[in-house]
Amino acid sequence: MPPTKRKRAKRNPPPKNKGRQLKVLLASLCLVGFLLVSLVLLAYLRQSFEPKPLPPVETGQLLLEDLRVELESALLRSGISLAQIKAGEQNGIATFDVSSSFPPGEVLGALSARVQRVTPDASIDTEIGSDSIVVYLGDRIVYLLRFASLPVEPPPFPPPLLTPSRGRVAIIMDDLGRDMRTARTLLDIDLAVTFAIIPQNEQAPRVAALAHQHGREVIVHIPMEPKGYPAMNPGADALFVKLSAEEIRRRFLGYLQRVPHAVGGNNHMGSQFTQRREKMAVVIEEIRKAGMFFVDSRTSGKSVAFEVARGAGVPAASRDVFLDNVQNEELIAREIRKLVRLGIKKGQAVGICHPYPQTLAALRREVEYIRSQGVEVVPVSQLLVR
Repeated sequence: MPPTKRKRAKRNPPPKNKGRQLKVLLASLCLVGFLLVSLVLLAYLRQSFEPKPLPPVETGQLLLEDLRVELESALLRSGISLAQIKAGEQNGIATFDVSSSFPPGEVLGALSARVQRVTPDASIDTEIGSDSIVVYLGDRIVYLLRFASLPVEPPPFPPPLLTPSRGRVAIIMDDLGRDMRTARTLLDIDLAVTFAIIPQNEQAPRVAALAHQHGREVIVHIPMEPKGYPAMNPGADALFVKLSAEEIRRRFLGYLQRVPHAVGGNNHMGSQFTQRREKMAVVIEEIRKAGMFFVDSRTSGKSVAFEVARGAGVPAASRDVFLDNVQNEELIAREIRKLVRLGIKKGQAVGICHPYPQTLAALRREVEYIRSQGVEVVPVSQLLVR
């Protein structure tokens, strides 16, 4: 008989309730951990997105200075001169007493837009029958502009003439904004030279503020594409003919941010750009909206810049003489005298120069000659065709 097989003893399986309890416990722990992590994350997100209170006005000095720059620039671009603005303080509020009639609606609109550009918390307000503009930061008054017919002191430039005026000339110094030393040297020369500041230059905002503080006129030296590009380079952020109208506008508005107190503009290089009527029209339209003027440096005999500006109703002027094509003090002095003679002959003339050491020296030595000829050196805004 074949041997009988022994039956293996069956093991008893673990109780089912014990495994289920373990699974429930693990699931509960995971759920509790998830809830804790979610609560911590929600608390963090809530703290991150809570609006942070604005710093008190006393600690917002830079913000107040930015508002002051925009207010002064808006007044200057509306045709009010520095001599008509008297800054002061009353009950802790900065005041401007302006010897001018109350500005029209378009100037108020431009002023409101400019302070809003500094911070959305800034606003202006006027009262019917009042000759004042109130500037608010949040719900606090920070500036008060009062308009009235006040006595106007004569501007610091030009100095009294030795002889009756026989003509007027404007001298624009281009390419400023690289350093403060050159700007201070120019301010030491007793002539009302107009500061043309390249916005890309490192010290552009400081030079503009310094010139304005000393009563000098400030304009934007607008970088534009020359015919010799790229051998002649106006800068990476310049206006090129290949750019769209939208990009030209964006870059130009950026220039205004870099050159506070600017009341006009002239072209830096631009022998190619100023020949393109459709491109110049975009720039001139932005200049018109900003209440500024334009001076055609005439770097090209085919420039249409002056013509486009006048067609758009923008006050404009055109360069008559380049004073320092050759960097030689004697030759520059001769060109300055040529400008003076032209001013006497035509009644007015515009010269352009650059911050070369030889130019600064020639300007300093020719101050007495200019006065002896009875010719006034005036800001270029006084020689515009309107």
